[in-house]
Amino acid sequence: MKITRIEPILLTAPLDSGPVAWSGGHIPMFCACLVRVHTDAGITGLGETYGGLFAPEAAKAIVEHYETMAVGLDASDVGGVWSRLYMGGLFWGRAGFAVSVLSAIEMALWDINGKALDVPAYKLLGGKVHDRLRIYASGGLDGTADQFRRELEGYVESGFTAVKIRGGYGPRYDGARAALARETVGPERYLMMDMVQGHNPRPWSAAEAIVVAEAVADADLTWLEEPCAAYDYDGYAKVRAKARMPISGGESSTTLHEFKHFFDRAALDVAQPDAAHCGGMAEFCRIATAANAAGVRIVPHAWGSGPALTSNYHAAFTTANCFMVEFPTIENPLRHALLVEPLNVVDGFLLPPTAPGLGLHLTDDVIARYPFNRDAVVRPRFEH
Repeated sequence: MKITRIEPILLTAPLDSGPVAWSGGHIPMFCACLVRVHTDAGITGLGETYGGLFAPEAAKAIVEHYETMAVGLDASDVGGVWSRLYMGGLFWGRAGFAVSVLSAIEMALWDINGKALDVPAYKLLGGKVHDRLRIYASGGLDGTADQFRRELEGYVESGFTAVKIRGGYGPRYDGARAALARETVGPERYLMMDMVQGHNPRPWSAAEAIVVAEAVADADLTWLEEPCAAYDYDGYAKVRAKARMPISGGESSTTLHEFKHFFDRAALDVAQPDAAHCGGMAEFCRIATAANAAGVRIVPHAWGSGPALTSNYHAAFTTANCFMVEFPTIENPLRHALLVEPLNVVDGFLLPPTAPGLGLHLTDDVIARYPFNRDAVVRPRFEH
């Protein structure tokens, strides 16, 4: 089963509720760079690079470059194809955006092989080790206090047993936000807070993050996320040593090599690799194994469209030290439109997917309905 083509597909989906904002920027619409891998067996697979949300046209160019190295390779040899492409970009793409794009190609290959064998992709990664995983509502972006309260009440009414909110403005605002969130969701639900400093143009120092961590500590957080810049591994370690809650991070890190900086410094309680960004589903599993050896638990980051979600969920079900998965609550039509079957959530827990491969299907109608808009990419917020 040979690769005959690797096709980048750029799409843009409007937000029914209008643009959304957080401390690091705002999202006018959802952009996506999907990757469709074609084979001479007539089976195609679908993937997604999370980097497509930020720089879709750059992602497209890298996909086209990788295609020149991939055509003719055996699609069933997922590790071999990944290695060939990764080593082919070693001088310029051993971390960062190129790896994010490679993630999309890799997950598309798992999709192809699952379809060819008529099994869900997680079975090809070693099989599931969980019968269900807690799924948390990931929202709580900017808005008034009343809007914020109504949003969280909606998650409670929908049956979520865990909720994550955003902060990143400083101790007074974040402290009040955390207190309101805990009051609204009640004492029995898991509550997490994301400071989103990993892609904030002006990230906090460790000293600043420690002050904020203390300001939100009474909200009894399951974890405090991204308190420092993604590359500030020493800062993470300092915050973890002082904070009264677990510390999480790693959503923008690529390959095990970058995660090793966190593990070597004992800087994380929870690692958050994203299979649509970190290097793919197999790399996700390698990161999880290293995390387990370091006493770190896994909760995948998952904030793209359909392929980004389902690739992370499949990888999560094979990961023993994974204890929760993320569901982004901002409505993105490109999530459900690309899924063969709806997510199966019962009593706040996600059940394993059952469709072959990654359970994805991209139609011409979806492509026509969501044409790419280059003005719709994420915009950073440089001033507060």
